[in-house]
Amino acid sequence: MVARLSAGAAKLPFYPLRNYMGSDLPQVNPQIKKVACPFTGEELAAVPALNPDTAIIHAQRADENGNAQIWGLVGVQKEAAFASRHTIVVAEDIVDGSVIRSDPNRTLIPGLIVDAVVREPFGCHPSYAQGYYDRDNDFYLRWRDISKDVAQFHSYLDEWVYGVRDRAEYVVRMVRR
Repeated sequence: MVARLSAGAAKLPFYPLRNYMGSDLPQVNPQIKKVACPFTGEELAAVPALNPDTAIIHAQRADENGNAQIWGLVGVQKEAAFASRHTIVVAEDIVDGSVIRSDPNRTLIPGLIVDAVVREPFGCHPSYAQGYYDRDNDFYLRWRDISKDVAQFHSYLDEWVYGVRDRAEYVVRMVRR
């Protein structure tokens, strides 16, 4: 997925890889093709670019124009944003543009590729937002069992998805438990 998003972000048709060659993955995934390196002739694997319709990116802070600052482990959020046709930034805080400009090295997503920006505290839960809140390890430990049992999974959905009026109620319940 990382390779496909990287190709999409770079506006390339595919991404070459070494690590699929010699595995069974090319036999079971028709998206993985063989290509010859034009410089060495080495046989490589290639995966097609991925260009999602919409990427939803979580940031610690953004300004009203969508310039988003992210720090800590950022994963492939930058690649996903640049590969997608539309990008929505969900931020812990919306700050004045002067705050963003005062620390430009943290700006991972430029506003020029952002379609919407939303302030949503705890928007990354149950994961973490460095500097804001920690990962909810209890949730992840419980999720293993919840996700293995259909009845538990539906019970979880009833309580935490369908059983809350809105995100604010979810946050209140989450903090109380």
